[in-house]
Amino acid sequence: MSHNLFLGMYTFAIKQFNTSNSDKVEVNQFLSEAYPNKEPKFSKGFVQDIINLLEEKAFKNTRNTHGATLADKSLNNESRILDLLIDGGLTGIKQFIIDESGNSEPLSDSDIIGPKFYCRIWLPAKSYNGYLFIQKYGSLSIKPIFDDILKKVLKRHNFNLINSSIQPTTTKARMKKFYKYSTLRDVIVVSNQSSNSTGPAKASSAVLRLNNFQSIGNKQIDRATINAAMQEHGFSMGNRHYQIKATYENKSEDFKEERTVILDSSDETINVIPNIRIPKDCIDKDNYPDFQKMKAFVDQEMLQVKLEAKL
Repeated sequence: MSHNLFLGMYTFAIKQFNTSNSDKVEVNQFLSEAYPNKEPKFSKGFVQDIINLLEEKAFKNTRNTHGATLADKSLNNESRILDLLIDGGLTGIKQFIIDESGNSEPLSDSDIIGPKFYCRIWLPAKSYNGYLFIQKYGSLSIKPIFDDILKKVLKRHNFNLINSSIQPTTTKARMKKFYKYSTLRDVIVVSNQSSNSTGPAKASSAVLRLNNFQSIGNKQIDRATINAAMQEHGFSMGNRHYQIKATYENKSEDFKEERTVILDSSDETINVIPNIRIPKDCIDKDNYPDFQKMKAFVDQEMLQVKLEAKL
């Protein structure tokens, strides 16, 4: 049997606790202030905080939806890279083990049910952003665990994540490749009236679906493109606030990916963040990520990040 494994790429920024989201703290400053008596600050401070959380007991996120234990780790202090292999997955749901005969054995809702996951945490020097690479099985991801791990580590030292979460991202190269091999299936535009409006009866919202874009080719869309497409059919949003939902499809012989993004009209462009499909040679006979090969694979992704971010 064979499963598709994917790699999610995320970024996060740090701020002092109880400060504005605009007050980013550089990674070097965070390490210096959080671990003044540790050397090296990354391995002896930040990394050790994370390892302690995972090794102390089965780590569960605050919503009790995911849990994990540490299976393996690898550290590159010079590049500030921590690679982890996690035994983890879902918790908080009563689940069952079902054998080939159809017999089932119930498991406690406190048990963690899931396979192995690969993750890399990277704190580049002289940067305001940290990066995470988290492997997943289809839609099964342990991202919520790392949201909480990072927040716990930062809170100990009076810091917090900007926007309280790690944010999905991708490289321009990955985005360009996705647009090249995908098609824009449809765009849905939703306009909402104010709930406080008075006077004659009015419809509270309008929904317009635009299908089968022909002239755009395999490129990203922007507000101008959408406005032009609406006007072609006699519609105009004027100065109204509206939300845009665009769906792209990428098909191959053995794989289909559909990505939908939702943005409001203040955004200039719609950028799709595609999945990164993990090569078969990075997957072992049990359909788990091969720890060493995954490290080499993510090294290549990091090279592109460094090139684009000029790190």
